[in-house]
Amino acid sequence: MASSTPRSSLWLPALLVLAALAWRVAKLKFGVTDVLPNFAPFMALAFAGSIIMPRQIAWWVWPVLLLATDMGMQSTHIAEMSLVYVCYALAALAGGLLRDRVSGIQAVLGTALCSFAFYLITSTQAWDMSPIYAKTFAGWLQAVTTGDPAYQPPAWVFMVKALISDLGFALLLLAAYKSEASVRRVESMPWTMARA
Repeated sequence: MASSTPRSSLWLPALLVLAALAWRVAKLKFGVTDVLPNFAPFMALAFAGSIIMPRQIAWWVWPVLLLATDMGMQSTHIAEMSLVYVCYALAALAGGLLRDRVSGIQAVLGTALCSFAFYLITSTQAWDMSPIYAKTFAGWLQAVTTGDPAYQPPAWVFMVKALISDLGFALLLLAAYKSEASVRRVESMPWTMARA
C-alpha cells in the first residue's frame, strides 16, 4: 500500500488511549481482573494500533502509556513486569515498521502472533524464575500448558482467553479505523491485499 494513504485523524487514537488507560486503572485499582481475567486491549493497541494510527503517534506510545499508568498507580510489580513492557514495545515496534505494508487481515493475524509470542515468552520467564518447575524441557512444557498446579484454571486457558481478547480488540480497533475513514470519506487500509 502506498505510504500516501491517509491515516486516521487524531481524535480516534485519543479516544482509544483514554479507554485503554481507563481499563488499566479499573484493573489495577478496582480489581476488574477478577471479573474479566486476561481481558485487555494492550497487545491489540501495541501491534494493530501502531499499524493504523497517524504517524504523529509514535510506535512507542502504547508501551510507555502502560508503564506510566502502572507507575502512576504506584504498582509494586513494575520490576517483575519489565519483560511484559518489553514484549509490548517489540509488538509496537513491529506494528510501526509494518505501517502501510499490511492488510487488515494481516494486522489481525499479526496481533494473534504477537499474543502467542507474548504467552510463550512470559511463560518461559515463569518457568525460569519459579522453583516449582523443573529446569528441563518437561518443566518448560508444564509451564506453557498446565502451569502451576496450585492455580486453576491451567495456563493454556490463560493463553486462549488472552488470544480471544487480543483478536477481539484488534478487530474492534480495525473496524473503528475503517468506520472513521469512511465517515471522513478517505481511503483506508484494505481488509485484504490486492494480488499483483
